[in-house]
Amino acid sequence: MDYDVIVVGAGPAGSTTAYHLAKRDVNVLIVDKASFPRDKICGDGIAPRAVRTLYKMGLQERLDGQFNKFHGFRFAGAGKSVVENAIPPTPRFPDHGYIIRRVDLDRILLDHARDAGAEVWEGTEVSGPLVEGGRVVGVKAVRDGRELELTAPVVVGADGPHSPLGKAMGLLVDDPLYLGVSIRQYFEGVEDIGDFLEIYPEKVISPGAGWVFPVTRDGVANVGIGYMLYHIKRDKINLRRSFETLLNDAPHVAPKMRNARPISPIRGELLRVGLGGSRVECPGMILVGDAASMTNPVSGEGITYALETGEMAAEHILDSRMGGRGLHIDPGEDSFREKLVERYEHYFHLGILSIKWGNRSSFMRPLLLVVSKRRKWREDLIRALMYLRH
Repeated sequence: MDYDVIVVGAGPAGSTTAYHLAKRDVNVLIVDKASFPRDKICGDGIAPRAVRTLYKMGLQERLDGQFNKFHGFRFAGAGKSVVENAIPPTPRFPDHGYIIRRVDLDRILLDHARDAGAEVWEGTEVSGPLVEGGRVVGVKAVRDGRELELTAPVVVGADGPHSPLGKAMGLLVDDPLYLGVSIRQYFEGVEDIGDFLEIYPEKVISPGAGWVFPVTRDGVANVGIGYMLYHIKRDKINLRRSFETLLNDAPHVAPKMRNARPISPIRGELLRVGLGGSRVECPGMILVGDAASMTNPVSGEGITYALETGEMAAEHILDSRMGGRGLHIDPGEDSFREKLVERYEHYFHLGILSIKWGNRSSFMRPLLLVVSKRRKWREDLIRALMYLRH
């Protein structure tokens, strides 16, 4: 075998997997078709749960003072009311998050994996898995115009929500209940933003939700909108038109945007949410992060679960050699999906139900008005949204 583990995709999930393996002296290769730094579609919010993981990885000094922190949340309530609260104190999680553009976050994590000993091939496109007897034994790749076959007893697919590896092995589940779509654009000159993440389930864009996330304190923001796919199909929603409505007509957002200027193109991405959009594993390969459908169905946040599934994948791979057989992945003996289900399914299941039945402005905004009456209720809302209980 050329490597012990091949990780396809150098985003947060892939780089985190490779980092944890490399620091344990596993011969790991990361391949990605892009050359870094590169941009990626995201809201850029790094929640306290994700911050905890980044700090455990030794990255606190790389983040402090370099990126904008946020310390709370602001939601659109009924009428023109606003519900806001600081991140509640907890013994296990920090009281802050960050806004870090993916062009920066992904570069930091990839460099961290490389520093730990992972071999990195940028500008290398994986065309598909190598399969022998129904088992993934490596990948086919193109590097510098050369077609290569790279082998390893374990392959990790961290190749995003469209996951060519997952698709090739029949692991993707295209159920609209577990699929969403978001678009975002960067603006400068956004008014009245501070150190809170702002989330707006405005009536004019129902059943979607918009956001305004402060990238810097001087008016640069990540502004976006997201919907579940079944809502888009049912209501024949045009995302571009809804985004324009958010910017120009939403009572809470439009005043912030009256003097704002776009500084990036509009870009969009598919979301696989709630563990239901992927089967996660097959002999010789596991999926992590977006490919494993690990986006939070309520908040649309994926960085936390990319980092955590990357660490879990590394531990799962390392545990596989305890029987003396060396590294191997065999769902029949030890299921990675079952580990994800045990840790996340209850929370994700409640999230899927809340989005399906409660994601209407006529329900959400009065609910937020009620929640605003008590601090405990506001804090419970934030803990639930950011999964600050595990």
